[in-house]
Amino acid sequence: MKKNIFTAINIINILSLLSVLASLILRDFTLAKIAFYMFFVSYFIEIFTDKKWKHIKLDKKRIYFLFMLAFFMLALISIPFDSTPVYTKILMEKRYGLLGFAVVGFFGVNKYFKLSYIINGFVITSVLSIFYLLFYRFGINDFIAHPNRFEEFNLLRSKYVNTHMIFNFYLNISLIGIWYILTRQWSRIKWWWRYLYIAALTLIFSTLSISEGRSGFIIGILLLAGFTFLEIWERRKTIGIIVALLIPFMLIGIASTHKRISEKMIEGEPRWFLWQSGVDVIKQSPIWGHGISNAQELFDISRAKFQTEEYRLQWIKAKHLDSHNQLIQTTMEFGIVGIVLLIFLYIYPIFLSDKNTLAFSVFVIGLCIYQSTFDMFITGQFCILFGILIIGIISARNDIGKNMKKKRKLI
Repeated sequence: MKKNIFTAINIINILSLLSVLASLILRDFTLAKIAFYMFFVSYFIEIFTDKKWKHIKLDKKRIYFLFMLAFFMLALISIPFDSTPVYTKILMEKRYGLLGFAVVGFFGVNKYFKLSYIINGFVITSVLSIFYLLFYRFGINDFIAHPNRFEEFNLLRSKYVNTHMIFNFYLNISLIGIWYILTRQWSRIKWWWRYLYIAALTLIFSTLSISEGRSGFIIGILLLAGFTFLEIWERRKTIGIIVALLIPFMLIGIASTHKRISEKMIEGEPRWFLWQSGVDVIKQSPIWGHGISNAQELFDISRAKFQTEEYRLQWIKAKHLDSHNQLIQTTMEFGIVGIVLLIFLYIYPIFLSDKNTLAFSVFVIGLCIYQSTFDMFITGQFCILFGILIIGIISARNDIGKNMKKKRKLI
């Protein structure tokens, strides 16, 4: 009886995490918050039911999560030194996920945590979100007949799902996951699963190609190019070198067809003056930074000097506008110490990966770093997603790449 209860707690824990993953794509975070609390409450119970303290060994993986905790603590330590902590509450709320996942990673997850669950969670969520917009909010017949179908699709996505940054991140993680599953399990999964994954990959990339987000579309192309190069390289290295030389020209050609990738659109990109404002703040204290609230207040002052009148009016009611760059924001807040620790949190999981998950980890971490140059990541809306992915890479059981043959067959 007791064993069944403990098992139920383990299952609730993984299901609640997958529920968090599935609901974070929505603009309304109510479901995500409920699932988030369920996950950590069940995990707290699990610490005692599984007696996790008995299995603690200070290895490289647990040391990594101690560094994650240290990064979170930088914010707490800076609070007493903030002269006017106007932004302290809102900035701290976005970082609590780091604290939670640092604890989870340190004590370890239960045996039901599998990498395939997390990957398929992203894939299923992405596909269902696209279907929800196409078949329910838009209507497939109306979509086909609409003269501005792509623009309307993006408007509906923004209204009923989430911003293009979150949505495209899910789609790109799904591309990586599908590639990883197909290349590792092609001969071990049923034929209809293969074609379902291929159909999902086609649907996801097609959606990326019509997205209003330039960054999501570009990284989607880069990912597919990376998959292609890696698959060819592992079979014919000479051909792989030729493909590697051709890929940049192919990427430029494909990217140039995107309506938002033009010289005029890029010159009008508001992130330019946001980044410029952030660098201006960094110059004032590059070694130690300013702390979380002081850095944001100085950024507001600096932004007023660089932004155009159009954007000043557009964001006049905004209570909080960051630099839209995790690397710049962290350096503003914590200086060199912060940026070094941030880079460590990004890069080190690659070295904790085994040979079967190495390529998967490189693609995922590369996507996270890329995303960090355009938005807040570890200390913003992607914080929990980053925690889930790191748990997947480091702590979850890899039930996909095991017993993989050296030569993989794909299509």
